Amino acid sequence: MRPLPSAQIIRQMGPSIIRTFDWRHVALLARVRDRGLCLDSQLAFTRGAHALQHALLDPLIPGKSAVTLVSRNGELDAVAQFTRRGDRNNARLTFIAPADVLENNRGLELVESLASAAGEAGANNLVADVIEDSAAFERLRQAGFAVYARQRIWSLDRQPGDPVGGELGAWRAENSKDASAAQSLYHNIVPGLVRQVESPPTRAGHNLVYWREGELLGYLDIERGSLGTWVQPYFHPAVEDFQGLLGDYLREVPRDRPVYVCVRSYQSWMGGPLERMGFGPSVDQAVMVKRLAIGVRRQAASPLPAVEGTYPEPTAPIARIEDPAGASK
Repeated sequence: MRPLPSAQIIRQMGPSIIRTFDWRHVALLARVRDRGLCLDSQLAFTRGAHALQHALLDPLIPGKSAVTLVSRNGELDAVAQFTRRGDRNNARLTFIAPADVLENNRGLELVESLASAAGEAGANNLVADVIEDSAAFERLRQAGFAVYARQRIWSLDRQPGDPVGGELGAWRAENSKDASAAQSLYHNIVPGLVRQVESPPTRAGHNLVYWREGELLGYLDIERGSLGTWVQPYFHPAVEDFQGLLGDYLREVPRDRPVYVCVRSYQSWMGGPLERMGFGPSVDQAVMVKRLAIGVRRQAASPLPAVEGTYPEPTAPIARIEDPAGASK
């Protein structure tokens, strides 16, 4: 039987050693996973924090999307993980366990090591969804995270007796021809500060679009999982019947799982209609970001087309100066 390869040592701080996850850490991950903190709301509400699944399967899948680090010091062992979804510029801090590891410096060292690994993997930002009045919020601020947006997750529990299977109404599946209009809608709604760390959603065939009179006015970014359906809505202020449009979509949602709608603070007007539709507020969060890369402006030499390789043309006639008649020489 071949011996297992040694895990790569990422950082050593006194008695604490931070390594990449390997098969010898399976027992540790299984021991702490139920005491962990999931910082990716979409993952938590649709599939749950499957840190063990990501750690075991990801090394076998081409195009690695998750990195798991292990901190061991003999007193408080811990695990942290980030994943990358369709937006390759961002990494999501999905899991850290046990949650109370953030209360000491070893937890901050683990987060810093995870940020370094995300940067080496090509991510520009490390993103975490955090309850603002939690201890994790303050500790992540100390680790260099800043608040870029706030969001409220609204939930609607669905029972087997609920009506389902209706038509989508004015909605249709997004296709490649909608990409430009969807990006324009995103830029018109989302503040510039948020756009710095978040790319527009583009998943043709999965998301829904609403057109009216040749203009894209609504977009639903949808993720379905075993635990629920996640909806991130983008609506132009000119939309007159948000409640009716969302109701058209809800009649198509499978009845055996709850629906979660993520409403960012810059579209907080959606709260009233959602409440009238039976949704209830589930959790308020801050979207925190640690910047891993900063754009650098470089000077670029460019020839002046009006001068390069030519001679300037005179703009006025050149007067010849002659000696006045009779002047002495």
